[in-house]
Amino acid sequence: MAPGYVLAIVLEAAGLLTLTLGVGLIRFERRAKAAELKRFLSSGQSAALPVPPTVRARPPVPDASGGVASSSTGAASEAVLALRRAFAAPLRGSLVR
Repeated sequence: MAPGYVLAIVLEAAGLLTLTLGVGLIRFERRAKAAELKRFLSSGQSAALPVPPTVRARPPVPDASGGVASSSTGAASEAVLALRRAFAAPLRGSLVR
């Protein structure tokens, strides 16, 4: 065999060995993490962890008139009227007949 082929086979084998060791190491780390998490959750210490803060309500968004949109029943009709005005305006000046 020519020395180039021998060198290529040795390098291929080294690459496959490295790949195999890398995949094995990743699997080992995943198993270790899972076991650690399982131990932590079964120990009951997770209940002592601080609870993350709840999501705060977003501040009210001002509408086009400058006022703040309310959540009363009248706000829906105002929104519908605003949508009608917004979509009716482009139709007035369009070239469609």
